Amino acid sequence: MDNSWVNNPKLRNVDPRKLAVLKELMKQAEGKSMEQLLPLLITANKRLQQMNLTFTKEESEIMLDILTKNMSPKERAQFEMIKKLMALRK
Repeated sequence: MDNSWVNNPKLRNVDPRKLAVLKELMKQAEGKSMEQLLPLLITANKRLQQMNLTFTKEESEIMLDILTKNMSPKERAQFEMIKKLMALRK
């Protein structure tokens, strides 16, 4: 996986604990299908909750952009639909 995302200026001030979870997630997500990504996202979120942390909206958007970068158009459309459904639950 391309690690250039770690140089994103928007991540410069992110809590190092969040970055550690994000880096682990990116490593685990490499080469995974959308179906395989969902449990990884849930696990990462649980790890953050255990540390009393959450990703901000901007951090989440960056993470999802990175994760969907190499998806097929069909997978990306499915992922966007899931994102919209999740947003409705909030």
